[in-house]
Amino acid sequence: MVTFYSSQAEARADAAQRGLREKVVCVVVDGPRVLVFEHEDAPEAGMQLPAGGVEPGETPAEAAVRELREESGLNLSGPQHVISYRWEAQLPERFTRQVCHAFAFASPSHLPTTWNRQADGHPFAFRWARLEQPGLDWEMDAALPYLTTTSPA
Repeated sequence: MVTFYSSQAEARADAAQRGLREKVVCVVVDGPRVLVFEHEDAPEAGMQLPAGGVEPGETPAEAAVRELREESGLNLSGPQHVISYRWEAQLPERFTRQVCHAFAFASPSHLPTTWNRQADGHPFAFRWARLEQPGLDWEMDAALPYLTTTSPA
């Protein structure tokens, strides 16, 4: 279940009050396309966007830049906050409840159509997908409807 917040400040306060993990979701946009990846060694993880946890002392925007760099190899700046939401779900191995902050990044023009990258010991296969129907798993498509008014130039 996804519950949207009215602001990032409200989301952060709720996470702190409830003791919830904060994570960032990175949406790299190139016109009508969005950057997605699959875990080559764990297909059950599904199609995803670069994402990860906010570290202590780090802002969500800083975490978005770091996670995007670590997972994709892209060193992009200027993340634009899109929306924050609480995600609650029964996963196969456990129940999860976390606060997610979605950030949009403008894609540089020189990126290839596909590429592979090792991140945290896992092989990731990156490609571009249609923004309207990227085939994302989990809650990762929750922020996409909000991109129409907030996506980076």
